[in-house]
Amino acid sequence: MTSAQAQLVEVCVPLAVPGRYSYRVPPHLAGRAPVGSRVLVRFGGQKVTGVVVRTDTRAPEGVNPVDVSEVLDDQPALPPELVDLCLWIAEYYEAPPGEVLRGALPAGSGVRAKQVFGLTARGAAIADGEGAALPAKQRVLLARLAEAELPAGAASPATKKVLEALIHDGLVELRDHRSSARAKLRVERVARLVGEAAAAKTASARSLKKVRVIDVLASGAALAIDAIEQLVPGAKTTLRELAKAGLVELSTREAPLDAVETGVDMPVSAPPVLTGEQATAVAEITGALGGGTPFTPFLLHGVTGSGKTEVYLRVIAEGLAQGKTALVLVPEISLTPQLAARFRARFGDLVAILHSGLSETQRLGEWTRIQRGEARIAVGARSAVFAPLSGIGVIVVDEEHDGSFKQDEGVRYHARDVAIVRAQRAGAVCVLGSGTPSLESAAHAEKGTYRMLRLTERPMARPMPQVEVIDLRTYLPDGESMLSAPLRAAIEQTLAAGDQTILFLNRRGFATFVLCRACGHSFRCPNCSVSLTYHQHADRLRCHYCNYMAEVPEGCPKCKAVAIERKGLGTERIAAALAELFPQARVARLDRDTATGPRIEAVLGRVARREVDILIGTQMVTKGHDFPGVTLVGALCADTGLDLPDFRSAERTFQLLAQVAGRAGRGDRPGRVLIQTYRPTEPAVTAAAAHDYAAFFTAEYAARQELGYPPHGRLITVRIDGKNPHEVAGLAQRIGRAAQTAAAAQGGAVEVLGPAPAPLERLRGRTRWQILLRSPDRHALRRVARALPLADPSKDLRASLDVDPVSAL
Repeated sequence: MTSAQAQLVEVCVPLAVPGRYSYRVPPHLAGRAPVGSRVLVRFGGQKVTGVVVRTDTRAPEGVNPVDVSEVLDDQPALPPELVDLCLWIAEYYEAPPGEVLRGALPAGSGVRAKQVFGLTARGAAIADGEGAALPAKQRVLLARLAEAELPAGAASPATKKVLEALIHDGLVELRDHRSSARAKLRVERVARLVGEAAAAKTASARSLKKVRVIDVLASGAALAIDAIEQLVPGAKTTLRELAKAGLVELSTREAPLDAVETGVDMPVSAPPVLTGEQATAVAEITGALGGGTPFTPFLLHGVTGSGKTEVYLRVIAEGLAQGKTALVLVPEISLTPQLAARFRARFGDLVAILHSGLSETQRLGEWTRIQRGEARIAVGARSAVFAPLSGIGVIVVDEEHDGSFKQDEGVRYHARDVAIVRAQRAGAVCVLGSGTPSLESAAHAEKGTYRMLRLTERPMARPMPQVEVIDLRTYLPDGESMLSAPLRAAIEQTLAAGDQTILFLNRRGFATFVLCRACGHSFRCPNCSVSLTYHQHADRLRCHYCNYMAEVPEGCPKCKAVAIERKGLGTERIAAALAELFPQARVARLDRDTATGPRIEAVLGRVARREVDILIGTQMVTKGHDFPGVTLVGALCADTGLDLPDFRSAERTFQLLAQVAGRAGRGDRPGRVLIQTYRPTEPAVTAAAAHDYAAFFTAEYAARQELGYPPHGRLITVRIDGKNPHEVAGLAQRIGRAAQTAAAAQGGAVEVLGPAPAPLERLRGRTRWQILLRSPDRHALRRVARALPLADPSKDLRASLDVDPVSAL
């Protein structure tokens, strides 16, 4: 094959660079690099793992492509339809395609290679003292290279001259040093009998143990040595002796992939009888499984505890029966074990789990089980939207309203919206489930672009919990526990009845700020525009954004007075106060300080086993947990999120209150909810108390319409940050002027708000500014965004686009 005839492929590299790059497939790799294959390619001064995104391509004019160095997979790592989805994400969210594809591959599975100078065989011999004498500089450099290879970029000009002479003489060569992937599948040692068992037994007749080992291997199949050892203790030594005698062959192979444990025990039980509303929802959704109708996502609006998960299970069972696969997305890692356990109880090891709480090796194992078709259902958090499922038939997004489905850095995609696009492209059904749908999804249902299905009642005629609003202006809360008299009395009654209580406060720590009583000095993070929170268990001040920590001084650093006070309440302080108020009660916390990874599962498991009487937590306690023993829920302060400078603050408050209220009364006993607030007439509070989503939607929809916020308009936020405040402000002003010019060219269809400092102006040592682009015309909005000069020569400055932002902070 001539150079002109050689196959060219387009490759995306996992770096923050735009575009795709052309490479030549050398003859010895011809036909081995289809779309979705991982390849090792040279990019800049190193070799990186890229992904082939197109094969029928031509090189740009004047470009002479370099060769693909290596194809890393026998079969494509990503199916072509998933590659196409990643390219759509890159275009829609204005992100480098290579970074999107990196997110679709298991973390730690990529390899890199860099050029190094190393000794040839002849050079190594001379370095050991053999052969002719060399000039002093060459001898010194050979000795240095005998100890370690020299990275090509680390050689000084003088060293390079010596290296050129050594390369000319064949003593040194420039070669690639390849780093291995961090995450690898587990391998195991195996043994296989060579020849007939009878002959091997005859040759080993004097050793009873050898005969026993040969009997185990008599089938002729390769068996794991560890398994043989369990059957015949001491077999490892015996196998080595048999291998020396040529009777047994020892080798390695990839170990079987075991499903990751969920950490939650869920007994296998017969599926429950569906309610009429559940049966209707299942019939509607499964009716669309066969295709033949225009794609329409289903919005399953079910009150908390109404059995949405059972609907998901029935629909997926029908999808599996039709030979399809399924994807289930949940918003939080803390939800994944419990939901995955329910799916495992129904579908066994056909379920794979994907979330960032797993180790890289565990994620690679689950990802591989999905890719091979060993697992046909993927359950996971946001990044599971990239699961390499083939023949996908059902996609479920549980708690679709949750803001954690939006990636807030890097590639800022929204997993819910990507899931909808993936379902549409695959011809799959898409089910969005929520007790408090986002305004955008509800508006789609109002227009008919989504199909609304409602579950208005809990199974087995369980009533929704009774909700009471406690006016904290009348019932002053206790200064340590933040309990009003009615809530304290309710907790006492719940404990006496042997039931469980959940208390919600969306602030962690012991004291939310520390100040000097004498001069008013407050302790703030030097890197972020926030107060430091005091954590008693560590006796430290901590920033919840950058994790900066400091000791609490005895005296004020400003006025030197010994008058330091810890103010404000967080979950740690509430937990300590509850333990004093109710010494007989078993109190637990669920927040980011106490529960990450396996510890989340441990806390939830204790609550499920009724080993906890009172659970105090942040919004982690509001997320879909099903604890039949919980009959009382208390929201300690419903006002904490209402005044945030974000147009979604009322919606988030309503959703949190409604969701946490839904944790009560899910068992045989009725539930009760007490919402403490200083603003009892706030629409978000009154609607949550009345379980009235329709009232909240109507009021909030009208309020958003006046200002053109979603769902009535589209937004793109330009985010600018850097270490130097003046440089950040200057770049923001330049981009702002360009935005005004580009908006004017669109005839006023796009509104430019800002530039202005972000509400959280400083974060992790970087100053932040932002510009908001708003328009009902998404095409005009996109043209303005793409006209902005976001590239800046300074490495310390960054400017990026956040398409469809969910937070203004």
